[in-house]
Amino acid sequence: MANQNSLEKLKQLIVAPKNPTKDCPELFSHQNFNDNFAGVNLESVDLSLSDLDDINLSGAILKNAYLLCANLKRTNFSNANLTNANLSGAIMWFANLCNANLSGSDLRGSSLRGANLRGAKLKGANLWRSDLTNGEFNEANFVDANLNRANLKNANLTGANLSYVQLNDASLEEVNLTGANLSYAQLNDVNLKDSNLEGANLSSVNLVGGKLTRANLKGANLKGANLENANLCDANLNYAKLKGVNLNHVNLRGVKINHATELDNKWYLVWDIVNHGAYGRNLRGINVEDADLKGANLGAANLTDANLTNSNFRFANFSDANLTNTKLTNANLADINLIKANLYNSNLYGANLNSSLLFNANMSGALLNEAKLVKSQLCDAELSHAKLVNTNLMNANLKRARFLGADFRESNLEGAELEGTIFGNNLGISEEMKQDLIERGAIFKD
Repeated sequence: MANQNSLEKLKQLIVAPKNPTKDCPELFSHQNFNDNFAGVNLESVDLSLSDLDDINLSGAILKNAYLLCANLKRTNFSNANLTNANLSGAIMWFANLCNANLSGSDLRGSSLRGANLRGAKLKGANLWRSDLTNGEFNEANFVDANLNRANLKNANLTGANLSYVQLNDASLEEVNLTGANLSYAQLNDVNLKDSNLEGANLSSVNLVGGKLTRANLKGANLKGANLENANLCDANLNYAKLKGVNLNHVNLRGVKINHATELDNKWYLVWDIVNHGAYGRNLRGINVEDADLKGANLGAANLTDANLTNSNFRFANFSDANLTNTKLTNANLADINLIKANLYNSNLYGANLNSSLLFNANMSGALLNEAKLVKSQLCDAELSHAKLVNTNLMNANLKRARFLGADFRESNLEGAELEGTIFGNNLGISEEMKQDLIERGAIFKD
C-alpha cells in the first residue's frame, strides 16, 4: 500500500489539463485519487524516494519525471508514457508496464523482478546492472538499450527486439528468447546457460566468451557472429545457421548438430574430432588452428604437415601420432600424452608442454624456442639438432634423452633430471654450465 504522504505529494504535483472538458473530462471533480491516477499528467515531476506501492498510473504521462529509488511495487504503469524518465534505483517488483513507453529512460540499478513489460518500448533505455529476473518481456523493444551486467535470469523475452543491445557480462540463464532478434547485439561474457534461443536471430552478434552450456539454439541464425572463446558444451545446434561464424577456441563437446546444421568444414571437423575422436585417422595437412580440442583422442593419427597453431589440446592423446612438419606454434599441449609421437622438424615455438608425457618421442630438428616444458617427461626422447632458445625445461625429466647439436642459448635447465642425458656440440652451454650438467649425470660427446 502506498504511503499517505507520498500520495498527497503526488496529488499536488498533478498537472491539470489546459482544457479539462476536452482532454480529461471530470478528472478533478470526480476521480478517486486514493489509488487511481489513471491518465494523469505528471510530466517532469520529482517523485524520488516516494512510496507509491500498488497504485494505478495506467496511461499516465510521466515524461522526464524523476522517480529515483521510489517504491513502485505492483504499480500499474500499463500504457504510460515514461519517455526519458529517471527510475534509477527504483523498486518495481511485479509492476505492470505492459505497452509502456520507457524509451530513453534511466533504469540503472532498478529492480523489476517479476514485472510485466509485454510490448513495452525500451529503445535506448539504460538498464545497467538492473534486476529483471522472472520478468515478462514478450515482444518488448530493447533496440540500442544498455543491459550490461543486468540480471535477466528466467525472464521471458519471446519475440523481443534486442537488436544492437548491449548485454555484456549479463546473466540470461534459463531465459526464453524464442524468436527474439539479437542481431548486432554485444554479449561479451554473457551467461546464457540453459537458455532457449530457438529460432532466434543472432546474426552478426558478438558473443565472445559467452556461456551457452545446454542452450537451445535449434534453428537459430548465427551468420557472421563472433563466438570466440564461447562455451557451447551440450548445446543444441540442430538446423542452426553457423556459416562464417568465428568459432575460435569454442568448446563444441557434446554439441548436437544434424544434417541441416550449416557449419564451415573446418569447424565440422573440429566438432567431429572432439566428439568422436580421431584415433588412427589420416588427417594429413588439415588446418584446425585456433581450435578447442581439449582432451581429444588423436593417438596414432597422421597429422603430417597439419596446421594446429594456437589450438588447445590440453589432456589430449597424441601417443604414436605422426606430427612431422606440423605447426604447433603457441599451442596448449600441457598435460598431454605424446609418448612415442613423431614430432620431427615440427614447429613448437612458444608452445606450452608443461607436464606433458614425451617418453621416447622423436623431436629431432624441432623448433622449441620460447616453449614451456616445466616438469615434462622427456625420458629417452630424441631432440638432436632441436632449437631450444629461451626454452624452460625446469624440473623436466631428461633422463637418457639425446640433445646432440641442440641449441640451448638462454634455456633453463634448473632442477632437470639429467642421468644419462646425452649432449654434444651444443650452442648456449658454457664450460661452467657443462661441468654442472656432468655433475648432475649428463654425458657429453663433443
